[in-house]
Order: sequence, then C-alpha cells, then structure tokens
Amino acid sequence: MTDSPAPDRRSRWLVPLVAAAGLAAVVAVGVVLTRTHRDTSAPVGDALPSTSPGIVSSSYVESHWRLTAVTEGSVTTAIPASIDASLELATDGTVFAYDGVNAINGTFKATSAGFDIYGGLTTLAGYGGNDPGVLAAESGMGLLMLGPPPVWTASPDASGAPPTASGAPPINSEASPVHVTVLAATPELLTLQANGTRLAFIRTGPAERVNATPIPDNSSAPGS
Repeated sequence: MTDSPAPDRRSRWLVPLVAAAGLAAVVAVGVVLTRTHRDTSAPVGDALPSTSPGIVSSSYVESHWRLTAVTEGSVTTAIPASIDASLELATDGTVFAYDGVNAINGTFKATSAGFDIYGGLTTLAGYGGNDPGVLAAESGMGLLMLGPPPVWTASPDASGAPPTASGAPPINSEASPVHVTVLAATPELLTLQANGTRLAFIRTGPAERVNATPIPDNSSAPGS
C-alpha cells in the first residue's frame, strides 16, 4: 500500500488564517459604521438651534406669561418670580403688561413676524431702588409696550422737565406701534424681541386681566 502524502504544513494553517482575516474585516467594518454614526449624531448637551424669527401663532394668546429674563445687548438679567413682571394678550386685541412697578395697557395687531403693540395707559408709580431685576423688567417691558422713551428738549414752561408731575413721559396714542418679533412660541415658553431687546417668558396659567372676545378686523385696529 502506498502511503498518502502528508498534508502541506501551509495548507493546515490556510483555512484558520482566512477565517481570522474575515472576522477581522467584519469587526473593522462594524467599528467604522459605529464611529460614523457617532460622528453624525449631535453631541449630548449641545444647545438646540435657535428658532427662526417670525413665528406666527395664537398659542400665546389668553395666557399669563411671567417674565423670566431680559437681554439688552450682551447683558442678560434674570427676573425672579418675586417681581411678578408679566404679559397677557387677549383674543380681542388688548394687551396688558406689568413690569413689577407699573401696569401698562394697550392693543396689538398680528403681523407676519409677530405683532405690533400700540401702547395705551400706564400707571405712574416711581421706583427709587437699584434692584437689577426690577430695573431690567421696567426697561424691557417699557421697550416692548411703549418703545424707546422720547428725547426731551424743553417742556412748555422751559424748565427742561417732562410735562408730568411724576417725571414719566405722557402716552401718545398716535405714536408709531412697537414692532414685536416672536422668536419662539410654545404652550409653555414665549420669547419676544422688540427694539433690540429680547424678553423670555414662561406660562404660569390662563390670562387674568384681559377679556376673551373675538379679535377685531385689522382695519379697525389703532394706527391702521
């Protein structure tokens, strides 16, 4: 009987080597796919992109919005709940604001970017303190509801003081409206911008000081 030739030593290792190479390739592909997936995912903790200006929505109407922050330029001031600065807009086109010291009434009309506010009456209580939250709330709500304060050159009696006993400027019902851009509007959060100032609000409940009646036609709104 003729003995069978002994298997080649290289052949004995060929199959295991091929299998190992295939396994390594599969693992490598899996690592690449996993790394690619991770690279295209948003890192945990990154801020969400800012909402585009001009959100038109009625979700902010008939709610009580408490002011939480005012940003003027690069400075943001937190407004504590104790100040109770707030904003309410009604379906009948009226708007009510409180800056922690004074109440301001007016009307508003929807626009493509948000709404225009026509300031009306305001209380004239003075504030002589230096609380940064109160000062920021007063400034932010004033710019939102009434626009920048007028520049006085001289009063009728030439004293140089504004013609009101409290020192506050009178309200001009024929003044240009304040153009307000709605930057974000959800059932719980509202962000507005007016006159270069950004105001952030949170919803704390339904409106308390404005009436719920149908919105008038735009042609009947003040200033139209």
